[in-house]
Amino acid sequence: MSDFQNAVRMAAEKTVIKMVSDGQWLQPNYEARFRVPVEWIAECWGLVDKDKLKAKVAALIENELAERMVATIAAELSTDMKQIMAVKERREMLRQIARANIDAIMNAAPKHNGE
Repeated sequence: MSDFQNAVRMAAEKTVIKMVSDGQWLQPNYEARFRVPVEWIAECWGLVDKDKLKAKVAALIENELAERMVATIAAELSTDMKQIMAVKERREMLRQIARANIDAIMNAAPKHNGE
């Protein structure tokens, strides 16, 4: 290879390395993007039924709140049960009650579809 070819190859390699290290090869060409007319977007926003949108958002918020409340209550109950069961005498007392009432406890349990 000639000195010129080596110089061109080295310059090209340096340029590619600089583009990759600077992240330029990932940058989109914003000048070539499709432009949506502002009037069209405004018209689409005008067609949105704001009352339906509010109702759907409210339903989502209600579901999220309900899930969080149930999770919080479950965590509190779990903590309470751990504290109750941490005392050996209480555990033994609960076992004794369960043994004495095992038939009533088993009959009160919900039946599963598989049984």
